[in-house]
Amino acid sequence: MKIRLILSLGLLLCLILTACSNDDTDTMDTPQQTDTMDNSQQEENSSGASGEYAEIGSGANLVQFPDFEKGIVFATYDRGDIHENIYVNSKEAIEAVQNGEELPNGTVITLEGYKDGEIEHYLVMEKRTGWGSKYSPKERNGDWEYQHFTPDREVAEDDIGRCFSCHANQERDDFMNSMDQMKEFNLEEVAQSENSSTETSIAAMPTEDWMVSEIPAHLNGSEGVSNEESRSIGEKEKAGILQDVLLKMYLRQ
Repeated sequence: MKIRLILSLGLLLCLILTACSNDDTDTMDTPQQTDTMDNSQQEENSSGASGEYAEIGSGANLVQFPDFEKGIVFATYDRGDIHENIYVNSKEAIEAVQNGEELPNGTVITLEGYKDGEIEHYLVMEKRTGWGSKYSPKERNGDWEYQHFTPDREVAEDDIGRCFSCHANQERDDFMNSMDQMKEFNLEEVAQSENSSTETSIAAMPTEDWMVSEIPAHLNGSEGVSNEESRSIGEKEKAGILQDVLLKMYLRQ
């Protein structure tokens, strides 16, 4: 009787130990299974990270063809039969650079390229706050976007990603290849040119049929000024007075 009881207890103990062993096996992964799961998780994480950013250059459509001719040519290059004019859309951008500041939001740089005297292309880079945020930090050029236009000012078929690669090594110069020329540009030439243009347009106005008389000092401002109390002015003196008056009117506007 005792022997049978001992055998029964031994059999029960074996069954309990076997059940515990099976539970441990079910809840643990083998080394091979663990490696497989780790690799799968890494692949998912990797694809998720790359999916967070847009393809470099995919925002080129944001750049519209600029009204660059109203800007300032701050640099020119001649290389064999290639000639390039580089425009910036505002003198405020040049002032910012010369004051040691970053190029402001809204800055547009346009490269007008000629070959054998014929326009060949327009390369445009434009800076807008937040434009670069959709790209990987390792690939973006700050907040710059680029576009290539044909001589007909249509979007050209091109790999805009090359523009990012070309400017990437100029990060210290806000990704501009012609920053030194902008720093050295003489803004006084622009002011002189604007003044000269204004004076020229005024001087060119026909004044032959205009009657200008000198008013005596004591009648200046009086409504009753007669021809007898004034004297005619010569053409040269008349032209000078008219230009002076028109220039003051223009500047007040």
